[in-house]
Amino acid sequence: MALFTFWQGEWKKIQIPKSLKTDIEGFGFLTNLYHEIKGNKKIIFDFSNCEWLEANLCAILGSIVLIYQKQKVQFKIENIEKQSFLQNTFENNGFLKLFDNTITNLNKKHSGIPFSKYDMKNENEFENYIYKYILSASKIPEMSEGAKRKIFRSIFELFQNSVMHSGASELYVCGQYYTAKARMALTMVEYGKTFKHNVTNHLSIYNNFSGAECLKWAVQSGNTTKSKTEAGGLGLDIIREFLKLNQGKLQINSADGYWEEKKGIIFVTDCEYTFPGSIVNIEFNLRDKNSYITHEEFNISDIL
Repeated sequence: MALFTFWQGEWKKIQIPKSLKTDIEGFGFLTNLYHEIKGNKKIIFDFSNCEWLEANLCAILGSIVLIYQKQKVQFKIENIEKQSFLQNTFENNGFLKLFDNTITNLNKKHSGIPFSKYDMKNENEFENYIYKYILSASKIPEMSEGAKRKIFRSIFELFQNSVMHSGASELYVCGQYYTAKARMALTMVEYGKTFKHNVTNHLSIYNNFSGAECLKWAVQSGNTTKSKTEAGGLGLDIIREFLKLNQGKLQINSADGYWEEKKGIIFVTDCEYTFPGSIVNIEFNLRDKNSYITHEEFNISDIL
């Protein structure tokens, strides 16, 4: 997806495309945008041509803004009012708070999962976020308390292992319930050592692995770049099993690799641009009428 830039005085204006979705093209655009900002001190995001942007991608866009604001880069946002649904969405999920030239009026009735940043050392806040906005929501497929705990543990292990694998200090997250499409997307972003870095260092004999090959290796059950004294891999087994049954989707973009599993079908490819960390997106199918219960609970209910 092409990235168009213009100059408005001393401000560099970046045009947000007509449609930005949670797919390899959307991730590619945002990665390209991250690199395009380098070396500039004043950036405008121009939404005049944007007709659709999936709100969970604010995890990536917001993380880019915060990363560069630490480097004293100034940001403005323009023409967001031309698409009222975008303005409402960005007000409600907190994204517009990142820009000095906007005023937000929060509407309590909305379907957004807030844009948030978490210190990797503060696990409790992220735990509460997942329970409040995902597992306690009425829209998700029916689950027993045991199933919710297992899904939560799998998502939380992704968070915990980001600390171990990447060395990142912060996690950025945002999500959205898409009522018309009956799906929920939750996107998590961290900046640190990539999958490619960790896997090639671990498998030093195969250090010519591409980003895609590294992701393919990392998601395999039992594979881990941790030392022998540290247990566990990425914590993907349970969430992958659930998403296959749910007909949902899991995506990972790290360095120059992209991995996706949708409805049980895996797609892996190398990317044109290199993301300086990792993006994980989890998507639930909300049309799923199944009820989920753990094997342990099922066996106990049989006995009772």
